[in-house]
Amino acid sequence: KELVTGEKIGCICITEPERGSDAVHMLTTCDEQEDGSFIVNGEKIYQTNGSKADWAVIYAVTEKNNGNTMAQFLVDTSWDGWTSERVNIPWTPRIHIGKETMSNLKIPSECVLGIPGDGRSHLFEGLNLERLGIVCLNLAEAWNAITHAVIYTNMRKQFDKEILKYQGVGFPLSDLWAQTMSMTLACLNICQTIDNKMEQLGTLPKEFNLALVATASQLKFLSTQLCERVVYESANLMGGAGVCDNTLMHDLLGITRIQEIGGGTRQVQQYIMSLTLRQLFKLL
Repeated sequence: KELVTGEKIGCICITEPERGSDAVHMLTTCDEQEDGSFIVNGEKIYQTNGSKADWAVIYAVTEKNNGNTMAQFLVDTSWDGWTSERVNIPWTPRIHIGKETMSNLKIPSECVLGIPGDGRSHLFEGLNLERLGIVCLNLAEAWNAITHAVIYTNMRKQFDKEILKYQGVGFPLSDLWAQTMSMTLACLNICQTIDNKMEQLGTLPKEFNLALVATASQLKFLSTQLCERVVYESANLMGGAGVCDNTLMHDLLGITRIQEIGGGTRQVQQYIMSLTLRQLFKLL
């Protein structure tokens, strides 16, 4: 409840120093005790809010490199055995990225979200929604940039008229607007479909989640590229005002680089989509 209301800050710990895209074969281990608790040892890195989180959802395996033994836990970061530090990323100076170390961290049985063997499916179900969340962030950033550019180009005058009236400015900005609107409608459509499923069934069917994997990757892949282009081109249309630090454009230019990494890199999304094409071929 505290996480939902925003009273507490949370993070999700998947990536490890030696396991990035190959997250399934993680090295963080969990050993079940007689009382049903688990002892967790390992390291995680690059978690959003990791260095300031009150609660963390973590994944660990009972056997290193074996994703089929993965479990999922809820951790109170004030517990003994948990330490975290901030990883500074210059592009996003206001975001707290963390590196977490678990040293004989004891997790009580009531905080086991997924027993060994269930963690892997939980992880992938969460990644679908995480990637759609990143799509929403991409769109928010793109709309932010377009809004800045629209305001600037309507107010800025050169050669006795607003620069938006020049085709060299108005046409490319209209193109960015059209593409962002199309991506927004696509995102809203899949989000509405998910909401309808949840309202009707109370959960997302397994088959739907499997189909959602490719859709989430497609939207994440395209929206990150679109966002980067929209922000860059909007800043360019604003001239010097687009690169100085008295508007949000400078921050947006940095954030767009991060969104292509979080939730799986561009190449990971392409890999997932290529696997889907292979599966579709087998259905022919």
